[in-house]
Amino acid sequence: MVYVFLFLKKRKFEQILEGYKIMKIGLQTWGSDGDIRPFLALAGGLSSAGHDVTVAYTSVDNKDYSLLAKTMNIKLVKTYKKIDYNLEELKDMIEPKSNLKQKVLVLKTFFEPFVDEMFKASMKLSSENDLVIGHAMVHTLLTAAEKNSCRRAVVVLSPIITESKYIPPIGMPNLGKGINSLLWRYQDYLIGKKCYPSANKIRTEEGLLPIKSFQKEVYISKELTLIAMSPFLCTAKPDWGDNIQVCGFFDVPTDAEKVGIPDDLRAFLDAGDPQVYLTFGSLTQFNVEDTTRLLTEAVRLSGRRAIIQSDWDNVPGIADTPDIFKITKIPHHTVFPHCSVIVHHGGVGTSHTALRSGCPSVVVEHAGDQIYCGQQLPRIGVAGKMLHIRSITAKKLANGINAVLNSPSMKKEAEKIGETMLKEDGVNRAVELIENRFC
Repeated sequence: MVYVFLFLKKRKFEQILEGYKIMKIGLQTWGSDGDIRPFLALAGGLSSAGHDVTVAYTSVDNKDYSLLAKTMNIKLVKTYKKIDYNLEELKDMIEPKSNLKQKVLVLKTFFEPFVDEMFKASMKLSSENDLVIGHAMVHTLLTAAEKNSCRRAVVVLSPIITESKYIPPIGMPNLGKGINSLLWRYQDYLIGKKCYPSANKIRTEEGLLPIKSFQKEVYISKELTLIAMSPFLCTAKPDWGDNIQVCGFFDVPTDAEKVGIPDDLRAFLDAGDPQVYLTFGSLTQFNVEDTTRLLTEAVRLSGRRAIIQSDWDNVPGIADTPDIFKITKIPHHTVFPHCSVIVHHGGVGTSHTALRSGCPSVVVEHAGDQIYCGQQLPRIGVAGKMLHIRSITAKKLANGINAVLNSPSMKKEAEKIGETMLKEDGVNRAVELIENRFC
């Protein structure tokens, strides 16, 4: 702790010499692990740079990040104690083929019931800090920042909500710049009409003008919008302004979570060929028993050794076998480097960690935002054809696993990209951009 204190004092002194102002910065995020960990990573980088940082979060997984925040010298505020939901509601969310219908269901269940508490946290952050930085979908922070005349930046975790006439909205065909622009406008209209019923109600109560465009007002900041993705997966579009910057992934430092590989897992890793790792992350809970049986059967059909991450306590009747290691939770960066292919849902965090580990992927997308990585990973030659949870079978998944494992070029390309990505520092780049823009 003494060394940390001295480092921060030295950093503050250096910033004063360079003309930088030490800022109070509030960050606010909402969602699952993949939405919260990048904000903790950025907050840790800002804290290490000498700034006074607070993170307010709403976890739809009901996770507690207090230990990690303490390690990274971050003040943490949980905006809602516990989110309750039933399994049938979760299953319904992966059924619609329409991206918009999925989004409406997710927001109706996991966002709108907690918006009042989120707005209170937004108001506190904006009244007590020099700058607030928000998850692109947290509209309460835009309203609170305007109300309190506080400057605001935005973090975009997946560019599917960042408008450009050079690409269509996710899941739509690219029919040229003119049609793309029309599709973005139509999507913007639908988002305002269906997704955030509380947004303009809050603004009216606060005496503010209504939001006219979520794409242009909420999802980006005219001052600074940080896209937390590797340039391998996201390149800047020609019509993005200087306010939109691709930084690289915001990864929590490995030394912030001192979790080693358990002895039994180490023994499994040492006992045979490189393994397949299968995880759908927090989406496993949407249909835990059927999903786990699907993964188990796919491994059997593939003839491979595998590690399957699931909520095993809630999946009775699957016998232990020597070729499958059952695990409930482990940081992905700890085990992925020991594997040969990662089967996952296309989440941004899992996709980046797989690539940084030099592993090709098999993507089984569950929801619209995961289509992005499911398209980009094959584009750069590190994944097979994207699969879909609504039509997946154990045989299709087994075939997908073997297709990737039988492709030396995918492994070689993943290793090459992984070496380069390990040198990327999205957090440091974001801190530089924030200080240059706001200090």
